[in-house]
Amino acid sequence: MEQIKTFALMLVFCAAAGLIYYLLLPAGKVSDTAKSVFSAILLLAVLLPLFSFAGMELPAFTAAPPETDAENTDILLAAVRQQIEQTVEALVRQFTDQPYETELTMHITEDNGINIEQIRLVFFTDFSEREPLMQALTEALGAAPEVVIRETH
Repeated sequence: MEQIKTFALMLVFCAAAGLIYYLLLPAGKVSDTAKSVFSAILLLAVLLPLFSFAGMELPAFTAAPPETDAENTDILLAAVRQQIEQTVEALVRQFTDQPYETELTMHITEDNGINIEQIRLVFFTDFSEREPLMQALTEALGAAPEVVIRETH
């Protein structure tokens, strides 16, 4: 609101200065040139807000960066975890219907890489297709996950 008041006040002063300027100028070619120059200045003063809007960022079109690096890390690790779990789920379902849990340990390294420390699949009953599943998981993940059979009592 303050900017609108300032802009209106500037236009009033420009108009008053122009009126005084016109009254003091003698008639002739000098007056015509001076009027043209003053008209250009007044036109620029009126268009000044448009020039300031051109350099302004509109909030609707700017994306706020994540709050912290920890938030970026959490988002990235969650996405990698989800991708690994989907890959494992698809392969496990090809070999067995047994229920299992995926335990995944990973972290972001100093050079912004992802270090997957451990992939452990915990099954609650043994199944016959264990070796082919291990081979398929090793090929798909690039590393052999640990497969554990945990007896429940």
